Amino acid sequence: MGIRNFLSKTRVIDIQSCLPDGVILVTTEGVIQWNNDVATELFPYVSSLINTHIDRYLEDGLNSIITAVRNNKPAVVKALETNRYLELTVKSIEGAYVVSMRDATKQYQTVNNIIEGHENNKKINRDKNTFLIKLANDLKSPLHSIIGFSQAIVDGLGGEVTEKQEKYLKIINKNSSDLLYFFNKLLELSQTESDSFDKDVKFFDIVNSIGSVIKTCEQLYSDKKLEMNLTVDEELKHTVYSDEKAFKLMFETLLETIIKATDLGSVDVSIQNADEQYLLTHNLSNCTGILITLMSSSNGILESELPTLFDPYALVDKSNKRSMVRAIALASVRNIMNYLHGVVWAETVPLKGTAFRMILPFEKEVDEQRNV
Repeated sequence: MGIRNFLSKTRVIDIQSCLPDGVILVTTEGVIQWNNDVATELFPYVSSLINTHIDRYLEDGLNSIITAVRNNKPAVVKALETNRYLELTVKSIEGAYVVSMRDATKQYQTVNNIIEGHENNKKINRDKNTFLIKLANDLKSPLHSIIGFSQAIVDGLGGEVTEKQEKYLKIINKNSSDLLYFFNKLLELSQTESDSFDKDVKFFDIVNSIGSVIKTCEQLYSDKKLEMNLTVDEELKHTVYSDEKAFKLMFETLLETIIKATDLGSVDVSIQNADEQYLLTHNLSNCTGILITLMSSSNGILESELPTLFDPYALVDKSNKRSMVRAIALASVRNIMNYLHGVVWAETVPLKGTAFRMILPFEKEVDEQRNV
């Protein structure tokens, strides 16, 4: 039986439908037994492909064919002695492989250029962040001086000032303080994007850590006369295996952001074991974790803002400075939670407002598996 009839009879591949492609029949040992004319044109430096080994023409050809069959999807392989990349679609038949080949050089190079461009952009971003971190003290020192001296003059350290001068000095002091806060949040974002964490994973008590951060922020919520409530589930497993320093930095940034957005009422923090539905929804079904929820009675966040809440780069064309600073802080929170293998998100709770929720995996085995 001729090869054309054999292939048609087996219905593995329709020769007519593959005319634009090169088609070859390869034994399980890698020897080419038949090819169409298009296949010959893909390798113009040889007169015949018959009875030669596929590895002579394709880089790691036989293994690539076997892999394509095993994975049941096409493989892209470099053609030797040419600058071509071929996409192989393979079917296995009676001790041989039918291989359909098409030139995928342009697509391959396009994808490679995209990947290389992405890697270059990541390197540029890392270099930018490193540069900003190194300049931090040079940029912050003048602001500290402006804030300190303007406050000192308001307090009468340099002598009496007029009412009008005091008004201007207070404006200078406030704007300088706002600018310093903005820069600190920008610096935090740069640090989290530059992967500059010194990893320090250990066991710690999650409730004690959260309580410590709440204590740190006491002045901030006391000045605004906000009530702070902490609720801990009785069945909560307190011990976590994670990076406590990074967690506390992340939680303090989130809590501080919520307090700043809340003008009256209370800020409520709850800690409980994450139920299975939350874990499944956020692709954490293979682990256990802690669900931490932060909610305030009046944080002023609209449901329409949720899609860009953690993305400052989506807000560059918008004039709301408060939203931009908040998004920069929340982007740092998101980056640190990624580093901790957890998730953080915001959602609208009917009749209550916007809730920030995070899941922190607390099993040692999870951290070890994800870092293998």
